[in-house]
Amino acid sequence: MSIFVTGTGTDIGKTFFCSLMMAKYAEELGLKYLKPIQTGTDSDRVKIMNLTGLNESYFLKNYYTFELPASPHLAAEMENTTVETDELSRHLFSIKDAKILVEGAGGVYVPIKRYFFTADLVEQAKLPLVLVASTELGTINHTLLSLEALRKREIKVLGVYFIGPENPLRSDNIRTIIEAAEIGLLGTFLLPDRILSRKQFLDKVAKEFDPDRILPELLFP
Repeated sequence: MSIFVTGTGTDIGKTFFCSLMMAKYAEELGLKYLKPIQTGTDSDRVKIMNLTGLNESYFLKNYYTFELPASPHLAAEMENTTVETDELSRHLFSIKDAKILVEGAGGVYVPIKRYFFTADLVEQAKLPLVLVASTELGTINHTLLSLEALRKREIKVLGVYFIGPENPLRSDNIRTIIEAAEIGLLGTFLLPDRILSRKQFLDKVAKEFDPDRILPELLFP
């Protein structure tokens, strides 16, 4: 099945999570990556290619690409266009049985067009979802609010994956969220505060990204 990846906000680690998944499972499971809407010239698709070293056959083309690094509704408006959300929803629904990581833009309530949000798109496409969250201060509030919004729409949440640096709050933040939300913990990854080379990234994936945490049979039965 395809999986939608969203976060509790912008720059939380969605693209890094997708990089981990692609490095671990693309060749083994035939997993592919899709960023339906890319805003800004710093392409997440290219970032993942560079980190993982995977060739283009594992990456589907963006449905929309906008120059302004902003939420899709504004980026599209600045180019005098709008995202055709019905068409995009139908396309994502049509690939729900494939093995594709679909990375959203920003968080749960980022507007794709005026008053149509990421949560609306996932709900219409009927894709299960992984929520990527931070380990730092503020994550309890952001993550629980995101989970509450998703559950109100009856969107299937497969679990939460935490990315961020080690800090005194990390363990309790994770425990509080998992216990309060009664949600599955898919795993955690200690993200260094430096830019990783491809070799450093792949070494860390081999050492720290435990496939028993992200259960392939759960995500891609």
